[in-house]
Amino acid sequence: MRTGNRGSRQGRRVGIASRWLKRGGVTAALWVAALAPTVGAVWQASAQPEQWRDSATLDPAGILARLARHPDTLVNVTAADMPASTDILNLGKRAVPALERCLADNVDGPMRALCAQLLGALGERGAIGSLQTALQDWDPAVRGEVVAALARIPDPSSFEPLVRVYERNDEEMFVRIAALGALGVISSPKAVQVLRREARRKPSDEEKKHHSDVRLPAFQAMWMSRHLMARATLVGDVRQALHSDNDALVLAATEAAADLRAPGLVGSLTPLLRHRDKEIRNKATYALGVIGNPAATRALLQALPKVREARMLNNIAFALERLNRKDFQPAIAKLIRHKQAIIRLNAAYVLGDVKSTEGRPLLEGALDDASDYVKASAIASLGKLGAAEAIEPLKRFVADDNPSLREEAVYAIDALTQSGRRDLIYKHLFASQYARSPEGWAMRRRAAIELGTAGDLRVRSYLLSCFEQQQCSLLEIRHYLEQDRDPRVSGRLLLEWASGRRELTDLVALHQPAGTLTLALSVKDAALAAGRAASARRGVDLVGDVGDPSARNRLQRHLRTTDTKLRIHTAVALLRLGDTSAQQTLLADLDNLAAEWLPYFAWVASRIDESGARSALGAELQKRSRAPDIDVALACAAVLLAWDPESGFFRFLDALAAPTTQERDLAETYLARNRTRKLTFVMRRALARETRPYTRDRLRRLLDGRS
Repeated sequence: MRTGNRGSRQGRRVGIASRWLKRGGVTAALWVAALAPTVGAVWQASAQPEQWRDSATLDPAGILARLARHPDTLVNVTAADMPASTDILNLGKRAVPALERCLADNVDGPMRALCAQLLGALGERGAIGSLQTALQDWDPAVRGEVVAALARIPDPSSFEPLVRVYERNDEEMFVRIAALGALGVISSPKAVQVLRREARRKPSDEEKKHHSDVRLPAFQAMWMSRHLMARATLVGDVRQALHSDNDALVLAATEAAADLRAPGLVGSLTPLLRHRDKEIRNKATYALGVIGNPAATRALLQALPKVREARMLNNIAFALERLNRKDFQPAIAKLIRHKQAIIRLNAAYVLGDVKSTEGRPLLEGALDDASDYVKASAIASLGKLGAAEAIEPLKRFVADDNPSLREEAVYAIDALTQSGRRDLIYKHLFASQYARSPEGWAMRRRAAIELGTAGDLRVRSYLLSCFEQQQCSLLEIRHYLEQDRDPRVSGRLLLEWASGRRELTDLVALHQPAGTLTLALSVKDAALAAGRAASARRGVDLVGDVGDPSARNRLQRHLRTTDTKLRIHTAVALLRLGDTSAQQTLLADLDNLAAEWLPYFAWVASRIDESGARSALGAELQKRSRAPDIDVALACAAVLLAWDPESGFFRFLDALAAPTTQERDLAETYLARNRTRKLTFVMRRALARETRPYTRDRLRRLLDGRS
């Protein structure tokens, strides 16, 4: 049990609130602005005057011990005396009755706000009625947290209470904005009507004076429920927003236009190429490119010579390549011969980034540029074109006196030969005299990582030292570490894991050097004795990875721990070791778990790789993946997806087309977290076959994020 000091408890509460809001699909900026006063109120809880404290108040440990069994436990408790939020969430849904009583009967405002936060994190739908009643609370900070909780547990029945909050003239603006966001996630057609009206309504002079323009949050909330709108209606609302005098709203509309890819928005986007705000200019250009309507060509060509920033140049180039490659080439040719070197440099970069094979002669001409920076950009771009004819003009730079030109030329030639010239990387970069000097440290490091990715054993010692000294990240050298099964590698990985680098758990499990099981059990025991819960859980994971059934008796006692996360890790490990009785504990925790912790459950259960354990648990997960509780259903579906993307994806395809915003957003979140290549392939295949427009939008956005 952890109670911690009060300052750290308050910090964890704030962090939990921000995570709920992200998971609810609500724009982060909107919610942070809306709930800032609420967070402040919770932070001041520890400053409550002494006379507010009840003489019979228990200490945090005593409160925690009573909470799940006595619903009145929190009635006379202040936020300053509360256990850590993590400890309350550890109780799961058993804490709901006490939190509901707290919300109704506790007179301490910060305490009621905290209880509302925790109810939102638990995600128990039975608490919706209590939260709706609490919208009448006298404290605006409490009302703000209640609105956020209702957004986390969205339900159409919240429409009328939320509209009443929004329409009160005496309501605080941050609460009204939060109510708009909550209306956007409850999946109510009536809520969409309200949001459309507010997104299109011109603010009065008085509202502008007091910064009460709600068009942006209303538009963002409407966008969350866009699947409830006819496509033509939505396009019309986005078009109107693009013509707004509110720059923040215009920016949001350009992002929406890129998602919709509606040709009817081209006429409203093209004037934005001249907008005073560079973010709007760039987002509008990108939207024109992905829409792909040739009607935008002229405006893009006119904007190209006037560009003064690399990002805009890149966006215009991509758009023109997509719309009209014939007109793009003469325009970019003028820029790569421009009088200013910085423009020539960026033009060369763009030719490589758009992979324009027609631009090869332009890039080869830039190899004789007076500026070495332009030469380096041209060399790097030639390496991206995939044209073997470019190798010959690059050879003269392999031994160039300028290290930057030499480096780019070697990598370009290697790329053009499909990684066939690793000898050049080793000789001219990794082992060169310059690379061994202090000035060449970055060159040598990059070369070692490239060689390691190709499985070159000559860089073993360097990469291990680089990682041990934390100068190379695990992400950079993971592929090499997976391939090299030499005992010197596995032994040093185990040593690093034992010294605290728990991110190596999966790699140590892959190698399994001698002594892994003994060390994993010892680390687990030592971590528990020292109160290091995260290290203990990773030790349990490694025991499960090793797969030795003799370790069961060293784990089974942890099924009786009060630490829910440790129980989950233990149950998963025991299932992997053949102990099917652990399934009952795992499923009981799943049914009681706070909604906030369900993605964590999915991550741990996804580790199960053994066919027997998957068979034992799979039937129950399959049944729960269709349960009415969307949080539980998609957590179970996420485990099945990790086990088998081919069959598991169908549940997520249904979720992306579900009638509720909650299910669509949550499905998108789980799909974004699973980064496996196999799932990417499955998603691409699904996009090619998908005909539902809003489902296509989400699939396309997910794939864009993986590219």
